[in-house]
Amino acid sequence: MNLEQRFQQALNAFNSGDLVNAANICEVILAQTAGQLQAQADTHHLMALVCKRQNKLRLAEAHFRSSLKANRRQPVVHSNLGNLLQQSRRFKEADAAYDRAVVLMPNLADAWYNRGKMALEQGRFNQAIFFLQKARAAGAKINADLALIKAYQAAGEFKQAKVLSDNLCQQHPGDVRSIAAAAKVRQQDDQAEALQYLESKLPLVDDKATIYYEMGLLNYAKDEFDLAIDQFQAALAERPDMIEAHRSLNNLFWQQEDDRFLKSYRQAIEVIPAMGALYHNLAAMHISAGNEQQALEVLRESLTRAGRDPFLVEGLAVQELKQGNMGHASELMKEALQSEPDNIRFLINIADLDIRSGQYRDASDYLAQAFEVEPHNQEVWAYQGLLWRLTDDARHDWLNDYDKLLKVYELPVPDGFQNLIGFMSELSADLTSLHTSKRQPLDQSVRNGTQSLGMLFNDPNPLIACIKKSVEAVLRDYLGSMKADAKHPFYSRLGKSTRFTGSWSVKLGEGGYHTNHMHPYGWLSCCNYVSLPPLGSASGGERAGWIRFGETSLQLGEREQVARAIKPEVGKCVFFPSYFWHGTYAFSSDLPRMTLPCDIDPV
Repeated sequence: MNLEQRFQQALNAFNSGDLVNAANICEVILAQTAGQLQAQADTHHLMALVCKRQNKLRLAEAHFRSSLKANRRQPVVHSNLGNLLQQSRRFKEADAAYDRAVVLMPNLADAWYNRGKMALEQGRFNQAIFFLQKARAAGAKINADLALIKAYQAAGEFKQAKVLSDNLCQQHPGDVRSIAAAAKVRQQDDQAEALQYLESKLPLVDDKATIYYEMGLLNYAKDEFDLAIDQFQAALAERPDMIEAHRSLNNLFWQQEDDRFLKSYRQAIEVIPAMGALYHNLAAMHISAGNEQQALEVLRESLTRAGRDPFLVEGLAVQELKQGNMGHASELMKEALQSEPDNIRFLINIADLDIRSGQYRDASDYLAQAFEVEPHNQEVWAYQGLLWRLTDDARHDWLNDYDKLLKVYELPVPDGFQNLIGFMSELSADLTSLHTSKRQPLDQSVRNGTQSLGMLFNDPNPLIACIKKSVEAVLRDYLGSMKADAKHPFYSRLGKSTRFTGSWSVKLGEGGYHTNHMHPYGWLSCCNYVSLPPLGSASGGERAGWIRFGETSLQLGEREQVARAIKPEVGKCVFFPSYFWHGTYAFSSDLPRMTLPCDIDPV
C-alpha cells in the first residue's frame, strides 16, 4: 500500500468515526515520512482533527502547529487551529489564526464565519457583521445568515435583520431555524406578532417541536406560564429527546412549585432508555433542587441503561464525592478523564477532590493541565488561588490582591433624581415586578429568593438605563485605577473598552442567602444594592446579610477562610474579579434584600 492509499485509509477511518484506527494509521505515516514536508503537513493536520474529536485538545494543538511548521501556507489548517483556540476561549489567538487563514485564502468562508461567530460572542458586533458579510460573499451556507441576523439585532440594526430574516424564510420556507430567527426579529417590536408568526408556520414545517419550543419561550417571557407549559409539552410530544424543552419546562415547574416537576424526563426515558443526556440532565435537575440522593440513583441507573458515557461516569463521581466515597469517586473521575483528557469540567472536579483530600500536588498538576486548555477560565483561577492559600504560596496574595481588586463605590445619582435613596426606592418597586416565580431558580447560588430572567440591562425601562449608566461611570473609575500586568489573569486583560455579559436582579426573602460560588465565564463582577433589610452590625460581630469573600463551596472546615466581609448599603456597589469566591450570610427579616449583579468582559 502506497502513501496516498494509506492516507486515504486514515481519512476514511476518521470520516466513519473510527478515531483509534485513524490515529494509528497516522502514526505509521508520520514515522515513515520524516523529512517529507507535505506528507507530514497533511498527516499532522488529520491527526489534529482526530485528537480534537477525542477532546485531546492540547495534543490536537500540537499537531496543528506541527502541520503549519511543515507548511505555513495552509489556510484551512490556520482556520481549524482558530476553531480549536476558540473552543478553548483563547480568543485573541483564535482571531490571529483566522486572520492568517483569510490572508492566504480571502474566500475561505469557514474562517470568516467562525471569526464572525466569535466576534458576536465577544460583543464586537460591528466586526461580527463585517466578518459574516465576508462569509456570505464567500459562499457560506445558511448558518452565516442566521449569525448575521443575530449580529444585526445586537448592533441595533433591526431593519437589516428583518430584511435578511424575511429573505431567508423565502429561500428556505420549511427551515425552522430561519423561522425562529424571523420570530425573534419580530419579537423585538411585538411579542404577540412573533407568536402569531410562529403559529402560522406550524403547518409548513416537519420539525414542529422547534416551533412549539420557541412559542413556549415567548410565553414564558410574557409570564403566560400555562401557555408556555402547554407548548413545551407539545414540543416534547413531538420530540421526547429535546433536552432544551425538558430543561425549560422543568425550570418553570420548579419555580411555580408544580408537582409535575421532572416527570417529563421519566416519560422520555421510557421511550428512549439508552439516551445518556436524559439521565445527565435529570440528575442535574435533582442536584439543583437539592435532591442529592435521587441524583445518585439516577446516575447509577444510567450506567446500566445507557452505558459508561464519560459524562455520566463523571456525574456519578461527583455524587459519590458528596457522599464521602472518596476512593470510588477518584476511580470514576480518572475513568472519565481517560476518555476526555482535556475536559475542563473533569479536570476541575478531580482537582476539587484532591484538594478536599489534601492531595495538593496532584491538584496542582490537574489545574496546570486545565490552564493549558483554557488559560482565562475563572473557575480554574479560583481553585488555583485556593490551592496557593492552602500551601502558603505567596502567589495567593498576588492573585487575589483584595486591597486593590475589591472595591466599594457609591453610585452617582441619576439625572432627574434628588438622591440615591429615592431612585433606588423607585427601581426596587419596578424590579419587584420581575420576580414572578415562587422560589429560587435552579442551578444558581440563590437560596430562599428569586432571580430575574434574561439580560436585565437590555430592558427598555428608563430606570434600568439609569442604573446602567451609573454603573458605567464607577466602572471607568475602577478600571482607571488599575495597571496592566501581562502575567496576572485580571490585570493582563485590561483594555480600552468593556461590555456587560450578564445582568440580573436577585430578591432574597426571610433566611435568604447566596451559597459560596464564583462566576466561571466572567472577568469582572459587580453587585449593586437596591433595597436592604436590617443587617448585622460590625461592632456586634454579627454579619447578617453581608457579602463575604474567600470562603469556598468545598466545605473544608478549619481550612476555610473568610478573607473579607462587607456590609452592603443602599446605593453602593462592590466590584471584584469574577474568580473571587463569594457568598452572603443569611438574614432574618420580612423585608427583602434586592440586588442587581452584573458581569463584565473586556472587549
